[in-house]
Amino acid sequence: MLAFLKLTWPYVLAALIGASIGFGAEHMIAGHQLAAEQAAHAQDNEKAANDMLNVSRAALNGEQRAIDAHNLAASAVAAADAAITQEKDAHETDNRNYRSALAAGTERVRVAVRNCAATGSDAAAGSPGAAGLGNGSAAVADLDPAVAERVFGVAGDDQHEIDKVKALQAYVCAVRPKTPGCS
Repeated sequence: MLAFLKLTWPYVLAALIGASIGFGAEHMIAGHQLAAEQAAHAQDNEKAANDMLNVSRAALNGEQRAIDAHNLAASAVAAADAAITQEKDAHETDNRNYRSALAAGTERVRVAVRNCAATGSDAAAGSPGAAGLGNGSAAVADLDPAVAERVFGVAGDDQHEIDKVKALQAYVCAVRPKTPGCS
C-alpha cells in the first residue's frame, strides 16, 4: 500500500492543486459576475429613483397647476359675486327710490292710450271716448300711483330673477371659462 501511495502521490498532489486552481478560478469568476450583477442592480436602482423623482416632480407640478387654477377660479367667483352684489344693491336702491317717488306722486308712469273712458261726474260711466289730440297722435294717461307702484314691483321681481341668472352665468364662466358664451 505504501508503494501504491508512493506512485500516486504526485497524481493526488496534481489533482489537489488542479482542484484548488479550479475552485480559485470559479471563485474569481463568480466574484466578477457578482460585482457586475451588483453594478447593474445599482444602475437599476438609480434609474428607478430618477424615474420616481420625475414622477414626483410631475405630480407636484400638476398639483400646483390645480391649486393655481382653483385660486384663479375662486378669485373670479369672488369678483363676479362682488360685481353682482354691487349691481343688485344699485338695482334695489333705484327700485326703492322709484317706488317711493311713485307713492309720493313725485314720479308718474304714463302710458299711451287709444281709447279711454271717463269716470268723472260729467261723463257717462263706461262710455268710451276717442283719445287723442285730434291730429292723429295718441293720448297719454297717468297711471294711478298705487297701480304704478304694484306694476313697478312686478318689474323689480323680474329683475331679481334676471340677476339670479346673471349670477349663475358668472359663476359658470368663472369655474369653466371655456364654456360657450363665456369670453
